[in-house]
Amino acid sequence: MLIIQVVPKAGHDAYKLLRSKVIHEAKTWDWANRKKTRLTHKQKNRGHVEVSSAKGVLVAQIQSKNPADAFFLVEKFIGRLVAWFENELAAINLQLLPEETRGKRRRRRQNARRPRAAATRGGAARRPGRTTRQTREQ
Repeated sequence: MLIIQVVPKAGHDAYKLLRSKVIHEAKTWDWANRKKTRLTHKQKNRGHVEVSSAKGVLVAQIQSKNPADAFFLVEKFIGRLVAWFENELAAINLQLLPEETRGKRRRRRQNARRPRAAATRGGAARRPGRTTRQTREQ
């Protein structure tokens, strides 16, 4: 997984700068959702960039369909940031994190019943092998 942190110079908000630029002037990048947190590149549908803000710092997470496409998106995204905001940015940090593998989901059968609790209707615990009547007589 690739995570990009864009640190602006004092007095700037990197997320607001990016949001404004993509809405008004960008020709190759477009917002994929209404919340304006997912950027897609218009050239090819190879994935998207999840964008969020943390106290003025832009945090972008690259979501690609395969590993080779991640580097395509990183190259295009960082290139645009430098071209658009060269005077407003202090640093661009790139973090390479290992992919999180999801475990196989276990499906529960629809008709499977959960085991009953130890206490029965009368509040007395049932012993294995005894009927309800035998338990009440004791």
